[in-house]
Amino acid sequence: MNQKNVQRRIINRFFFFAIIMAVLTSFVGIYIHLLMKRIPKNIYIEQNKETTIAWNLPVTGENVVQTVNFQKPVTFIAQETGTYAMNLKLFGIFSVPSMQVNVVEQKNVYPCGFPVGLYMKTDGVMVVETEEIELYDGGCCAPCEDILKPGDYIVQINGKQVDTKEKLQSLVADSQGEEITIVYNRAGKLQETKVCPAKDTEGIYRIGAWIKDDAQGIGTLTYIDEQRQFGALGHGITDNQTGKLLDMKIGALYETKILSIVKGKNGTPGEFVGSIDYQPVHFLGTILRNTENGIGGIFTQEEFARLCEAQNMELMPVGYSYEVHKGEAVIRMCIEGVEKDYPIQIRELTTHANKNMTFEVVSEELINQTNGIVQGMSGCPIIQDGKVVGAVTHVFVEDPHCGYGIFLENMM
Repeated sequence: MNQKNVQRRIINRFFFFAIIMAVLTSFVGIYIHLLMKRIPKNIYIEQNKETTIAWNLPVTGENVVQTVNFQKPVTFIAQETGTYAMNLKLFGIFSVPSMQVNVVEQKNVYPCGFPVGLYMKTDGVMVVETEEIELYDGGCCAPCEDILKPGDYIVQINGKQVDTKEKLQSLVADSQGEEITIVYNRAGKLQETKVCPAKDTEGIYRIGAWIKDDAQGIGTLTYIDEQRQFGALGHGITDNQTGKLLDMKIGALYETKILSIVKGKNGTPGEFVGSIDYQPVHFLGTILRNTENGIGGIFTQEEFARLCEAQNMELMPVGYSYEVHKGEAVIRMCIEGVEKDYPIQIRELTTHANKNMTFEVVSEELINQTNGIVQGMSGCPIIQDGKVVGAVTHVFVEDPHCGYGIFLENMM
């Protein structure tokens, strides 16, 4: 009996220590994960300028020139522009992904904050979803089921380029039900398949796919640089149904007019309601890229000069992530042609994707106008200590007074 009790105690102690070790390992893992979120993949320092970075993290970095300890403030001075890799170690032991040190010339931009109309044409036609077709002679079929997937881009049918919904529908109709060859882009790779269109109840041949070839909406312009290049939104333009980033062929910015503001409520984001006139006279510039961190492109010389005069825009230096700190800042927004800076409080900072800053609107004026952050404000520049440091990206659905922001360096 005593022997059994001893064995039971040994087993209980073993499980107790195993649980303790599992809990400790879990806490250590969480701690390391939180530390990793504070280490950026890139840092930017200005040429011929002392740059001090104060992370206060148990991380060391080394390259061919020096070894630095980021538990203390580190000062960089560089004369030559370029990119340099720095190997990092956590606690001086564990190797973590290396960081790029980018030495750049001083950068100035015009902070904007005014709404613009957006139009984008996709590269090919995007498959939103596949569906069954009710057949002309009864029954149903789904020609593209398990062949095409949401997010695929159809670029050719029978060797002919497809760039609009109308072109696709015409080529499918011309098949008269004969097998067609479809070339599509999936995750950056061209693939080929064969599909037999089916005749629906109206006598029209279809392949059973919902498709789209463009996107439009209202957003906010963040900045224009001295070369007339712009950045906006702070996040990419995605398809509402698939949630995937749109593969853009070309796009354009247009003037827009905000007609009303729907205030945000807890659980229901508000929005700008506006109108966009796509006539050439209202064209502002060309969208050249659509990325996870926003859209970018270039203004025409004429529109750039007009905006600088109409908005009385002034250049402001870019602030990099290591300069951003918790506390007071402003977001700049232009409503009805009036540009204003509205106070916010930056609450948290992280290197996570395009949600680098968590902030709270503390401006009573903005809260009275919008109740905080609403859809359409994505891209409003965030300014701190006289520098453009980022842009608004998302609203907290459960609390419209709070939102996320992206570092400007990630947009640029």
